[in-house]
Amino acid sequence: MTLKIVKSLLITLLLVMNIHYSDVSAATIPYKKKVQVQPFQNPPGWVGTYKPGTLVSELLKQKLLQQENVILVRYINQRTHGIGDGKGGEVKSKNRISASKEGENSSPAQIIISGEIVKYRPALPVNLESTKSEKRMSRSAEVQIEFKVFQGQTQRFVTGFVLSEKSREGDFPLGYSESSLNLGSPDFRKTFMGRALSNITERVMPTIVDYLDQVSLDGQVIAIEKEEEQMIINLGQKSGVEIRDEFVVYRVDVDFSDPLYKEDIGDRLTKLGVVRVINVQEGFSEAVIMAGGDFVKGNLVRSKKAKPLPKVLKNGKKFIRSSTFP
Repeated sequence: MTLKIVKSLLITLLLVMNIHYSDVSAATIPYKKKVQVQPFQNPPGWVGTYKPGTLVSELLKQKLLQQENVILVRYINQRTHGIGDGKGGEVKSKNRISASKEGENSSPAQIIISGEIVKYRPALPVNLESTKSEKRMSRSAEVQIEFKVFQGQTQRFVTGFVLSEKSREGDFPLGYSESSLNLGSPDFRKTFMGRALSNITERVMPTIVDYLDQVSLDGQVIAIEKEEEQMIINLGQKSGVEIRDEFVVYRVDVDFSDPLYKEDIGDRLTKLGVVRVINVQEGFSEAVIMAGGDFVKGNLVRSKKAKPLPKVLKNGKKFIRSSTFP
């Protein structure tokens, strides 16, 4: 009996032994998507002493850390095009963060969230010379934010939407003290703009969480073991992956062009084959190749099933399914 046949028998035995475990747990363990929050762009012409875009991105991270279907991926400063860098710079492209070939400059996250502050009117400080209008504006704050969602591997813009928020509750203007700019300080919530920013990030969470629950789990091929007819993918126990989970493998061609009009018409996904997980570690999994070939490092892997959150996790706060996302 050859070594290859022995390995095949062991793999089959392992899969059979885990049938009962997988069938029971698949209904209870949801997939967790890797999400990265990149800096939001400051409002146009902003010259203040603090960065509103940074406050928004940090608030969003805090909210995402509380979600059951999210793994927050740390942001490392990269070349960015099409999203804000937190400095109020010009947005160069809406369609993609940065053009790249498959596996190059792609994010370890499945979804990237960023955006820009379109309108930002914090409460004004009051002095003796303030007009009646200025005194009224000192008791309120208003903000409008465009949230943008990008696909991590292709860095393609997926969708976006705009939310606005006004706050007439507070005691001080944001930035009146150093502690008022500290998201962990009670003084932040005592400011008009602090409450407005907290409310708007709270409002956006159901839409983001619901969207993540609908999409398949995406990852990447990080190694090919041709002799064993196996591969390693960068999804593991942390992502909710279990033995016997199946993934479709795709080659991704970015900036697929219309040959007639020579324009970018999207990213082309070519199905290469199917793999099945046989061993799961914390941050990665080993999968046996069930069909197909020509796999390379950096290929996209996409789960065949969504495995959403159990409904009980959504009933704590009623989630309204949004028509904004596909």
